[in-house]
Order: sequence, then C-alpha cells, then structure tokens
Amino acid sequence: MSRRMLWVVVCLGPAMILMGLLSCGKPSPPMEKPIPLATPQAEKPPEPMPKLPPPTMVEVESAVRRIFGDDLVLEHGTSPSFIVGDFNGDSFEDVAVIVRSAPEKLDDLNSELANWTIQDADKFFVPPSGKRVVKTPNIGPAKVSKGEQILAFIHGHGPQGWRSSDARQAYLVKNAAGTFLGTAPSISQKAIRAMRLPLETEIIKEVRNNKKGFLFWTSGAYAWHPDEK
Repeated sequence: MSRRMLWVVVCLGPAMILMGLLSCGKPSPPMEKPIPLATPQAEKPPEPMPKLPPPTMVEVESAVRRIFGDDLVLEHGTSPSFIVGDFNGDSFEDVAVIVRSAPEKLDDLNSELANWTIQDADKFFVPPSGKRVVKTPNIGPAKVSKGEQILAFIHGHGPQGWRSSDARQAYLVKNAAGTFLGTAPSISQKAIRAMRLPLETEIIKEVRNNKKGFLFWTSGAYAWHPDEK
C-alpha cells in the first residue's frame, strides 16, 4: 500500500467508524398512532312543547278581540264553546271558538282586506296521493252570512301557542260549528290515513246537524268529514 493510501485510511478510518456507531445508536422514528374516529352522536329528538294550562273564557275572549276586534260575538250559550289542540300540525297549541258576526259588522268580516281567511268546511280539496301534477278545482271564495254560526280558529305561535301576542294567523270556517266531543290524532281515522296527508295533526270530533264527524286540516284548509261506519 502506498503512503498516500495509508494516510487516507489512517485519517478517515476513525471518522467512518464514529459515523457508523452514531447511525447504529440513532433511534428509529416513532410510528404514528392512528387517529381515533369520533363516534357519531345520535340526534336528539325535538323536545315536546310544554303542556299549557287549561284555557279560561277570559283568555279566549282576549285572543278573539286581539285578532278580530269587535267583529265577532262569542256563543256563550254553547257548552263548550271553544276547544284547543294542535290542529295544523306545527306543534303549537291552537284554539277554535264558536262565534257569530257582530251586528253591523258583516261587511268587515267579509272584507278582502281582512287579516283572516274565510273557508267552507264542506268545500275542500285533498290532492290524490302518488300524483305530481294535479289540477286544483276552483272552489271559489267563502262568505259569512248574517247570523250564521261559524268556527273561528287562531293558530298558535311559539311555546305560548294561541295565547301569544305574535299569534296572528286566523281562519273563519263555515259549516264547522257543532257540539264538541273532544280531539284525537288525525291518524286515528281510517279516512285520513287513506288520504296520506303530509302532516299529523289533531282533529276535532263533533256533532253537526245531528251527524257525528270530525274537522281536520288539509292543504291549508279545514274540512269536515262524517264518521266512518
């Protein structure tokens, strides 16, 4: 071996040995731990609206005046003259009250500028299920007649329902007043199940013109249906 080569070995040998020792003692990089997947949390069902106390006649009269002013007169001789429930399926409590038009107020009730909707429970349309395009029949506007007994609906708003000052949606329904027998879930009626209505509501069971039947909400209107035989 030449002196030059011997010098290279002597000079570089210790450095190469040191580098080898360092590389052997160097710890291997730690392995990454898998990131735990978060367990999806089941969505909590919406909390039901708190049960409201039974209404009083004073509260009902106040709500009717708030919406209709002095255009209506409550039927105090009818027992009961009002009934509450979720009649349009929005989870807020509504109220239905048996009323008549006040003297000399018929034009105000039937005004096109009134803040309520007048309907006839005997004239309604339920879209057939399974059809995308349906021609709606022209039912025509309804009008309240002098001395006619009608049903005034005030739809609820928020936890306070129809008692809330923000509850302003109202309907006057002809051919709907009768003797109240109570409320029931809409799906309890075979006829309503057959209609496959999109909303579950409460219906008003009653006797009207000596016939048992029920009032229910469909397609933005109230309708009357005789009891099933």
